[in-house]
Amino acid sequence: MKVTNVKSVYYEIVKHKNEIKQIVEYVKKGDINGFTPPSALVGEYNYPNVSVGVIFTEDNKAQIYDAPKLWAANNFKVEDVFSLRTKLINASKNFNVNNIDLEELERIRLAVISSNELSVDLKVSSVNLPKIDNKDFYQHGIKTKLEKFKINDNFKIDQRIEKIYYDKDMKAQEGIKFLYNSRIDENKISKILSVGAMGVKRKLVPTKWSITAVDDSIGKEEIEKIKEFKKGEDYKIQTGQFLGNRFTFLFLKGPWSFELLETWNRDANNVLMGSGDYEFYNGRKEYVKNTAGAYYAIRLAVLEKLLQLKEQYSVLVIREILPEYFVPLGVWVVREGARKALEGESISAQDMQTALMIAKSKILFPANLERRSKLITMLKTQTTLI
Repeated sequence: MKVTNVKSVYYEIVKHKNEIKQIVEYVKKGDINGFTPPSALVGEYNYPNVSVGVIFTEDNKAQIYDAPKLWAANNFKVEDVFSLRTKLINASKNFNVNNIDLEELERIRLAVISSNELSVDLKVSSVNLPKIDNKDFYQHGIKTKLEKFKINDNFKIDQRIEKIYYDKDMKAQEGIKFLYNSRIDENKISKILSVGAMGVKRKLVPTKWSITAVDDSIGKEEIEKIKEFKKGEDYKIQTGQFLGNRFTFLFLKGPWSFELLETWNRDANNVLMGSGDYEFYNGRKEYVKNTAGAYYAIRLAVLEKLLQLKEQYSVLVIREILPEYFVPLGVWVVREGARKALEGESISAQDMQTALMIAKSKILFPANLERRSKLITMLKTQTTLI
């Protein structure tokens, strides 16, 4: 769902108009030098012939431009991340997803899997300033066409990443599991998958798809561990807020199940109770439709919490998107926001009605919670799923 507040975005762009103008003039030179965090974007439009963009900036301290965990740890505001994004450039070129062995694509791939920011030379053309309501601008910067690309620095590859990169017999799902268990963060793993740097039958994967695939793949592995734990003996409620996203978690007595409900609060007079998505003990057979990548990102944060507790719960999450979140910044916001919220203290309750009463006191827009939730309905009408 589109959440862009055009007036707020316009105000932020005006604040940075001189910087943006300088970047446009810099790109218009055609032959330019820049620094990549490292990062790349694989589009989904016109699949299987997709755009692959090298993301870079003039700033030689490039890593901060693609550092969700750092942003979360240091409590960056929406305006802070937006400011960084206005300084990014996305130089893209079209490739077929199966033409994985092209030399130019291999250079981009090596840049992306590198652990260090890299100096790069690029030949670019046709600067494209997108419209204010185009969300790609906020996530990936000013767009231009990539003609040539060269890495100037010696790239360094983490040994854990190097292992899955050179192992052509390791399936992508096994590679994702290995990197996650080796404490490589999901942002990096999804980029590695996206540029075709892991798996047996390697190909380009649109970035949006790779993010969801990584969160879902890790989540499925963790769910099987959760199902081995004893069921929790009480009810727990936790809340937290990050970048205009408010999270309320209800850990309800019962077998593993998960549900995400979303409420969109554009302003005081505009509140939309969105449709949610859920899974019961036996899981889902298809990807969610209503809450998209946020579902798998928040589910992963919840599973990590249950692994800490070593208990099994049915978990309902209410995500409320507030006016402060005036522009979409990516799925990382909900993943890191949910994790931060779950670091706090929980409130315990001994029965469901008390837990719901406490939760409603924490939720900004609690109307019709029981009717909206498939999970609450299920738990109220049957004592067990298995």
